[in-house]
Amino acid sequence: MSKNILFYLIVFSVFISEDALSQNALTRADAVKILLEKNYGIRVAKNNKRIAENNTSKKNNGYLPTLNANAGLSSNLGGSNQKFGSGMEITVTNAFNWSTNASLIANYTLIDKERDITLEQLKERVELADFETRQAIEQNLLQLYSSYYEVARLSENLKVQEQTIELSGQRLKRAQYRYDYGQGSKLDILNAEVDIQRDRINLSNVKQQLANAKRNLNFVIGQTVSEDFRVDTTVSYQSGLSLQGLLADAKAKNIEVILSDKNLQLSEYDLKIIQSGNKPVLNSSASYDFTFQDNAAQAFITSSTNRGLAVGLNLSWNLFDGGLREIRRQNTLVSIESQRIQREQTLSSLELDVTNTWESYQNALFILDAELQSLEVSQLNFERTEELFNSGQASSVDYRQAQLNLLSAATNYNTAKYDAKLIELQLLQLSGRIMEEEF
Repeated sequence: MSKNILFYLIVFSVFISEDALSQNALTRADAVKILLEKNYGIRVAKNNKRIAENNTSKKNNGYLPTLNANAGLSSNLGGSNQKFGSGMEITVTNAFNWSTNASLIANYTLIDKERDITLEQLKERVELADFETRQAIEQNLLQLYSSYYEVARLSENLKVQEQTIELSGQRLKRAQYRYDYGQGSKLDILNAEVDIQRDRINLSNVKQQLANAKRNLNFVIGQTVSEDFRVDTTVSYQSGLSLQGLLADAKAKNIEVILSDKNLQLSEYDLKIIQSGNKPVLNSSASYDFTFQDNAAQAFITSSTNRGLAVGLNLSWNLFDGGLREIRRQNTLVSIESQRIQREQTLSSLELDVTNTWESYQNALFILDAELQSLEVSQLNFERTEELFNSGQASSVDYRQAQLNLLSAATNYNTAKYDAKLIELQLLQLSGRIMEEEF
């Protein structure tokens, strides 16, 4: 009896198991921390945000002046022949000339409305990158919880399977004792051996599934796939959830709705940028130039030097571009209208998903309660059958059937326990509250 009670304490455990407190335990909080630091998708999303922040720099948007330096050197060797009206003629041969030049040019845009609005849009894209990072975190959090609870489910199933083998071993010993004392048959021993072999195969399968689940969880959180650990099998459910509250939160907090609103806002900036093309652009410039030329001794001018500072303003205004800007404006307006339609579709689809998931959650809680009752009945049935088997009033087949019923009830309860939690997490993700989940 004490072993049976221990078995059910394992199944019904609502406290942190001894495994979860061991040195290599991986708690949900630890898994989330590792995920946020090492998950590949989240790291890429954070890098995308860094790029978006860099793009808002004034260095990237033409707000700072530009400065260019140029220099050159040229030479030639040649001659010339010049005849004048007076009859005089000058001939120069093998004349070597060379010249050099240098300039320093600065340009600065004083007024550019398109540049100003583009910068505002880029700042909004930083916020978009923030939301995209949150989207990546939410998606990976849901995957993390799914993988974590799969490891927890298989860990509990492993304990159940190990207890089943222990019970099957006790049954084999009893069958052997009975046969030795002439109270049983060889068939009972053979049946017990076949059953315990089947239990060992099932145990091996569960171990393999658990190893695969651990590797999958390691991959999700971004650590070495061969890392071994134990998980906390405690599960708690949120109280106070309601369909109306979830629907209201979903419309206000769901990341898909938020991204839809932000992309719509960015498209409206596209429209402003197009309209800003109607505004003039004012540029300023300043330059310092130096040139020097050295001619052959026979030349009329043997050398010359020029230097000077020049400043200027340039106003450009695209008064008519052939109608291209108007077509862009019309297409952008159509695109904005399409985005508003898609937003309505997103909200409608979200309401459907929340409602369907809520109904699935209610059904999962019902199944969880039913599986708990089934487990309690199976426990009582097994205990009674075990007493009858020990006193010789129940057959080995009856004992095995009660044992299998108990195994099935325990694994079904484990499945129902984690299924309900995962559906609850889906509800929290749809309503934009998964990041508020207690670890």
